[in-house]
Amino acid sequence: MKAIVVGAGGVGLHLAKVLASEGRDTVLIDQSEGALQQVQESVDVMTLQGSGTSAILLKEAGISNADLFIAVTDSDEVNIIACAIANQNGAKTKIARVSSTEYFNDEEILKPSDFGIDILINPEKLSANEFVRLLSFPETREFVEFENGKIQLVTFNVDSNNPLIGKSMRNLGNYSWAPKLRFTAIKRSGGQTVIPTGHDSIQETDEVFVIGSREAIDDMFDFCNVPHEIEPNHVIIVGANRVGIYIAQALEGSGTDIKLVDRSRDKAEAASMILRKTTVLCGDYLDPLFFNEIGVKGVDGFISVTGHDEDDIMACVTAKQNGAKHVSALIQQPRYLPILADIPLLDAVVSRHLVAVSEILHLVRRGHIVSAASLHEIEAEVLEMIVDPGAKIAGKTVNSIRFPDHALIGAVVRDGGHMVATGDLTILPEDRVIVFSLPNAIPKVEELF
Repeated sequence: MKAIVVGAGGVGLHLAKVLASEGRDTVLIDQSEGALQQVQESVDVMTLQGSGTSAILLKEAGISNADLFIAVTDSDEVNIIACAIANQNGAKTKIARVSSTEYFNDEEILKPSDFGIDILINPEKLSANEFVRLLSFPETREFVEFENGKIQLVTFNVDSNNPLIGKSMRNLGNYSWAPKLRFTAIKRSGGQTVIPTGHDSIQETDEVFVIGSREAIDDMFDFCNVPHEIEPNHVIIVGANRVGIYIAQALEGSGTDIKLVDRSRDKAEAASMILRKTTVLCGDYLDPLFFNEIGVKGVDGFISVTGHDEDDIMACVTAKQNGAKHVSALIQQPRYLPILADIPLLDAVVSRHLVAVSEILHLVRRGHIVSAASLHEIEAEVLEMIVDPGAKIAGKTVNSIRFPDHALIGAVVRDGGHMVATGDLTILPEDRVIVFSLPNAIPKVEELF
């Protein structure tokens, strides 16, 4: 499989790493020599300096043989034109990152297909959707759905009152909800990630990753006194940009009291012309006095999405110190994610780059991977994979499969139903298997399918 990625920013770099780690023939294009030099130091891919809108450069990259063409620069126009050129030169699947809604909207004066674009990716809208989901699960830093929400992967932090402390994976089977879910990973203080076996036990301060049916996870959360399925009454959003406006629009139909804040009067006024049920304010979101004026104390959700990482982090920390119940920040730089996971005053973060990568990961995989998601809290992926009739895994029980270290089967979808992957479960052709894996194990996982 040959893939060409235009744009060596956060999204493009992450995709290049994924492709390279799996032995794909990958070319990364960017105008910045410095960005490409950094890539070459950490990723084994071919790099070309220049514009993604150059037909000559794209031909040099081998565009006519490209199975996948992904344009993810910060310029909508460059991405659209690059896909049009790629389409004219024979690239198969074309993906464009387009943030503005001005080019393609409901009026369909122009359609993505007019430019040969197969898939549009809007990182801002994807990020907004992630923030809205997190509002309903305030104790969860990760939330991934499969099969229209029937199967969920969530995380929760183990506080000192959690009744699971000291319980081993083997002993958890005594609870009524346990057969319908599986603990897939534990993140320990210090950043250590454990793929648990039967002997591993849950400790205070662990961050636990669990996959299972929605009902079983709800029952487990009830048992552990973890709040879930919350309908927020009052939400404050900082940042009157596309992400902030998308979040407000998504919440306006729910009856939630929404305030949108920005330092820029022009941005605030522009947002007020778009939003109908949101109070739009202009003020300094880093000033504790202003926080008191807008009613941060006791607010169900405080979301900072200015696009400036330091401001968003500080705004959330200040809001938490002033009584906000749940705070979450938009992060531009993925390198901050491991550090932010250990900040107790920051409940959740959303990486604009990672949500975009998760949305398109299934297109950079082989055909039997029907969906995939990258996690924010740990460097891991959740894959939904179809079992081919001739796959090595077909016809075998879970405990007889020589699954690679750092990976496990979490759940299986069969004939519209779903089940947790217990040791005596036999994997059948056409099953959809949900796999939790660290990156270094993914190639070996794919060999089984």
